[in-house]
Amino acid sequence: MNTRDALFGVQPLRWLLALTLLCLGTLTPNHIGAQEQVTPRYASGQVDIHNPNRVDVALVLAVDVSSSVKSHERRFQREAYAAALSDPRVAGMALGGGSGRIAIAYMEWSGRHYQRVHLPMRIMSTPQQIARFADDILAIEDRTADPMYVQPTAIGNALLAAEQVMAGLQVPARDYVIDISGDGVLNDGTGILAVRERLLAMGLTVNGLPIEVAYGQPNADQLSFDRVSRYYEDCVIGGPGAFHLVARGFNDVRETLIMKLMLEMADMRSEEKSRIASAWNGGNDSTAPRILPANMIQLAPNGGSEPPQRPRSDCGDTRVSSANPFMIVP
Repeated sequence: MNTRDALFGVQPLRWLLALTLLCLGTLTPNHIGAQEQVTPRYASGQVDIHNPNRVDVALVLAVDVSSSVKSHERRFQREAYAAALSDPRVAGMALGGGSGRIAIAYMEWSGRHYQRVHLPMRIMSTPQQIARFADDILAIEDRTADPMYVQPTAIGNALLAAEQVMAGLQVPARDYVIDISGDGVLNDGTGILAVRERLLAMGLTVNGLPIEVAYGQPNADQLSFDRVSRYYEDCVIGGPGAFHLVARGFNDVRETLIMKLMLEMADMRSEEKSRIASAWNGGNDSTAPRILPANMIQLAPNGGSEPPQRPRSDCGDTRVSSANPFMIVP
C-alpha cells in the first residue's frame, strides 16, 4: 500500500469504523455488555479510620413511584421516609458510629427513562441536619400531569441511576448501600441480574424494601401474596450484609423503615443483620411478633427448622429482545 492509500484509502475507513463503534458503546450506559470488566469503585469495610472526612454509611434511598403506586401512596411514602429519619432511634444509630457522620441521598424512580434525584448526597453529623433532610423529603410534591407516575417498573435502571448518585460522594465510607423499595417486580428496562452483577462487582450492597399489596383477588395465574418479597430476595438484593425487610402494605412502611434504617446503619456482622431481618420478615402474624426497633440489637432466635425449599423467582431476564440481550421486551 502506497502513502496515498494509507492516508486516504482503506486504513482510515477502518479507524473511522472503530471510532464509531467505540462512541456507540459509550453512549449507552444502561446497556450492559456480558463480557464487560467492572472496576471496583467502592470498598465497604475498608475505610481508613484515621481519615477525618470519612462517613460511616453512604446510603441512597431509591423509592418506587411507578404506575402501581397511587398519588396518596406516593405522599404516604414520603411522609414515612421523613418520619423514619426523624425518629431519634434512627438518628442515634446514624450518628453513633466511629465517624459520627452519615451520607444520604433520596431519589424516586419508575420506568426505564424516569429516575429523579430529589436530594443528592448530603453529609450529616447532627440530629438537626438529619431532621432538615427529612423535612426536605416531606416538601416534595407531585408535578401536574407528570408522566413519571404512569410508567412501568424498571428496577434495573433505577439501580444504575442510584449508583450514579452514589458516585457523587467525594469522601470514603465504611458501607456503601443502595436501599430500593417497590410494590412490584421488574417489567421494563434493563435486566436486573446483569445490573446486580455490575453493582456487586463495584463493591456496593443492595438492600430491599418490598411492599406487599393485595390488589384484588388472586387468580390461578398470580403468584402468592409474597411474590414481591421473594423477587427482591432472589433477584434484587446482594453484596456485603445485604438483606430485605418486608412491609405488609403501605401502612407498614414507616415502622419497617425505622427498623431498616437502623439495621443499615448498625456496625454489626452481616450474619447478625440477616438473622434480625429474617425474624422481622417472619413476624407477620400474632404468633411470631416482629423484633421492635427498641431492642433490635438483641439477636433473634435461630428459629428451629429450616424454611421449606421453594422455586426461585423469574427475575425477568429471560424475556429479552434480539437487538439487546439485556433489555426487557415491553
